[in-house]
Parts: sequence; structure tokens; C-alpha cells
Amino acid sequence: MARKKVYDDDDGRTIADMSGTYQAQPFSFKRKQSENEKPEKSEKDSSEFSFSNDERKMYVLGALSSALLIALAFIVGLGLIVLLMLLIWT
Repeated sequence: MARKKVYDDDDGRTIADMSGTYQAQPFSFKRKQSENEKPEKSEKDSSEFSFSNDERKMYVLGALSSALLIALAFIVGLGLIVLLMLLIWT
């Protein structure tokens, strides 16, 4: 382990104790369950997604094609701006 850096002006006092500020799930809006309640499991739980290989390929190709379409729109727009600037200044 690395040694802790010692500064000349450090007198060892704690300015702000941050030990109790950690939360496991910040911004969790779920209702807290009592110890007696057990969560009901539905038939298809949201954490148990399973895609077939074909479905996975289609999702990946759909995401890539939409990203490429947006990138193409930006490239065409930038090209038109450059063309317009060249026409105005020459």
C-alpha cells in the first residue's frame, strides 16, 4: 500500500466527517419493505431478460444503424455549412 501524503500545514483535524454519507441506493423511490414482507416474483422478472441470438443481433444492428444515421445527419450538416462558407468567402 502507498503511504499517505503528509502536508506541512496539516494539523490532523477533521474538517468534514463523510463516514455516514454513503447510501447503497441513492435516489431510490421504492417503498421500504418490512422484515415480514417478501417481494412477490412475477412470471417474467425485469432482471431476467434473455434474448435469443437473432434478437440480440437485431437490437445491436438497430442501435448501430440509428447511431450511424444521426452521425450521417451531422456530417451532412457540417458539409453544407462548409460549402456555404466557401461560396460566401470566395
